[in-house]
Order: sequence, then structure tokens, then C-alpha cells
Amino acid sequence: MDHIMLRRLLILGMFLLFAAPVLAGDRGDALLVVTDDAATDPTSLLAIRNVAISELRKRGATVLEDRRADGLRTTESALAELSDELRVQRVFALRLTRLGQKYLISLDELEGGTLATVYSATLAAGSLEECDIVISRLAAAVQTRTSAENTAELRTVTTAEATPVVYRKKHGERVVFVGLPMALYNGGRGTPYGFSLSYGYEADNFRLGGTVGGYTRNGEGTAYGLIEAAWIPLSGNISPFLGGGLGYMGAGANGGMGAKVEAGMEFFRLYTARLLAGVEATIPFFETASTGFFQEPHRDYYPAAFVRLGF
Repeated sequence: MDHIMLRRLLILGMFLLFAAPVLAGDRGDALLVVTDDAATDPTSLLAIRNVAISELRKRGATVLEDRRADGLRTTESALAELSDELRVQRVFALRLTRLGQKYLISLDELEGGTLATVYSATLAAGSLEECDIVISRLAAAVQTRTSAENTAELRTVTTAEATPVVYRKKHGERVVFVGLPMALYNGGRGTPYGFSLSYGYEADNFRLGGTVGGYTRNGEGTAYGLIEAAWIPLSGNISPFLGGGLGYMGAGANGGMGAKVEAGMEFFRLYTARLLAGVEATIPFFETASTGFFQEPHRDYYPAAFVRLGF
């Protein structure tokens, strides 16, 4: 009899050991409720609610799945009663309001029990199909305690934001850059002069194009025509970038193939005009020394700083 009881206890202990993580995964410390649905059809509303839960979970919130949280909670008393019943510490209230063809979407984080507002964020969606983008940005704003406007990236700019021609809506587009390179060699001798013109295509994380330009200082300089590419790691409003190009250039009294490398920062990527600033170096693959009336020493590379305006 003792052996039978011991075996049963071991089996029960093993069951609890393996079942505990599963049971714990069903519990949560947060709750998502919809307080206004703007007369959205049930299927779309369910999809919107699921997107909100998924985005909150991605950012660390342990959102409880419970049938009692389904439906609308239009009164504060009903919401307080539900949060007390489920014993959650955080309540996320999702609210949709219809403004013509637009949807004004708000996400509030409330304190469990008291329902005191902890943080709130609001954005407008140009259509029902844009709600997933807006909800993702709202979840990021509420969880990080930042403004919803500051969560915009190239792929998440909404139609409402793009309408005033402030933000760029396209994920990739053609851009023209006018630049002013300034030679960093020859010390303080002479005044630096330079100009560049670029045309290309810029997407979220890369830029391809062609550039013609040149710069000089104290009578010593370089001119080039290059095919270029750049890597842009961040898709937000500001990002560093690394780039390079290959093509034909002239330096000294000679010409031939050469390359260029550059690094810098790109600003205002979400706007109709953007600004680049950084440093570059052109590298000729030929002898640059010249003799005669204008004598120039050989240089392995020609460093410069630059500012470029894109539109």
C-alpha cells in the first residue's frame, strides 16, 4: 500500500512539475478592453483587438486571455468591476472613434483597481486597413512612455500624417542630393571649394545612385563620376549610414578608376526634404603626382567633409 501511495505521489508531482509552466502561461497581470468600437463590424474589431494584444505582448506586457474581457466596457464601473474580478495590475483601454473616413484610435494604460490613467496615446488612421500600423505605434508609445508621433518610421507613417506634405509616405523613392564637400587636406592653406550632385533611389535601409562632383583646396583637388551605394541601418527619422562608390576620377594631372568611401548621419528621413552630413574620402587607383608648372605631390586619398540636401 505504501508503494502504491508513493508511486501516485510521484506521478502527481511530475504532472504538476510539467503542468506549472503551462498553467502560469495562462495567467497575466494585464487586461485589454475595448471601450468604444466606432460601430466597427465584429470581425474587424476582433482582428484589431488581437493585434493590440499581440503588440503589447511583444513589448513585455503579460496580457490575460479571458472571455470575460470580450465585448465593450463603456462605463467606468463596469471596467472597475472586471479588473477587480480578474485581479489585474494593469488595464489597457482601446478606444476607436469615427471621424468621417478616418479612425481616431486611443490606447490608455490604467492602474488596476483605481483605473487611474498611467499613460495615454492617440493617433489617426486614414482607413480601417491602417489600424494595425497605428495600434503597433500606440503600443510602443504607451509601453515606452513616449509620444506616438515619435514612433514613426518609413513604413509606419500614416495617411493622416502624410497629408500635410510634412512626412514622406513612400517606403522607397527617388531622391536628388545637392552637396557641398569641403577638402580636409593642405592644413589651413587656401580656401576649400566643392560641389556634388547625386541622383538615386532610397528605401528603408539602403540607397543606390550616381554622383558627379569634386573639390579642391590650394589648387589641389579631385573630380569624379561614381556609381554609389549606402547602407542605412535605421528606418526612423535619423540614421547613421555607410556608403561607397566606384567610377572614374581625375586627380593631379592624371585620371583613371577610383573609389570613394563615406560615413555620416541622415536627418529628417520622414520629411519632404532630408539632410546628410559626414566625411568622405576619394581613393584614386593611379599615380596623382604631377610635374611642370603646377606641381602636386602624390596622394593616396583625398579626405573631405560634406553637407548634402536631398529632395
